[in-house]
Amino acid sequence: MAEEVKEKAEALDPRFMTSLARGLEVLAAFEGQEGLSVTQAAKLTGLPRSAVGRCLFTLERLGYVAAEGTSYRLCPGVLPLGRAFLLGDSLARAGQPVVEALRDRLGESSSLAMFDTRSRHRAVLYVCRAETMRIISVPLLIGSMLPSYCTSNGRVLLAALAPDALRAYLAGAELAARTAKTLTNTQALQAELARVRDQGWAMTDGELEPGLRSIAVPVRGPDGQALAALNLATQSAHRDQGWLLHTALPELQAAAAHLGRVAFR
Repeated sequence: MAEEVKEKAEALDPRFMTSLARGLEVLAAFEGQEGLSVTQAAKLTGLPRSAVGRCLFTLERLGYVAAEGTSYRLCPGVLPLGRAFLLGDSLARAGQPVVEALRDRLGESSSLAMFDTRSRHRAVLYVCRAETMRIISVPLLIGSMLPSYCTSNGRVLLAALAPDALRAYLAGAELAARTAKTLTNTQALQAELARVRDQGWAMTDGELEPGLRSIAVPVRGPDGQALAALNLATQSAHRDQGWLLHTALPELQAAAAHLGRVAFR
């Protein structure tokens, strides 16, 4: 992320505030961390220690972080930042009841995800989540991010990209093998995305983590553009692919159509 900040700053646009960008980068570095020292935050962001120190001092004064010895931890003051989006975005606001209803009807975890707009690598960001049990080794919460190339919701969103945007993504994508089943070949992924685009849904089976199956459909805006992806995820020992296709998929498609209507009416 720090590389992107530098690129933007180097553009020399007088409207770009490098100090603000650095502060946000430092704040974002706390994801998944109980606490960070100045040195640790500098390593994670790629920013100079002196700049990170000033950012943390400012964030502490504003009540977003608290100092504990030589480390800093996030404070509850950061929560309204995310809450403002959840209350202000029509899809996120309407999506939580939809994913909860899917979970209750089908007995499996459901999520609504969008692209993380901060990332050139097209990570998917969970904006609504209803869980039955932990189905992945790390907790999946609202605000969690996952790679797009090996997740069902990510593939739905990738498949909806304009051709130029998709080519740019594929040209720079780092397709790390998360499991033995992960598609790591650019041509194979491109072919899979074309299939997703044609059929209108995506399924992954053990590509993110062994034993994890997921199916997703797009949620479209008034102009037909896919703005988010609605998915259902389960363990392969619990549900087979046939259940996802014949039971879960129609429910997801109906829920996505409903969400698109209520979010933009």
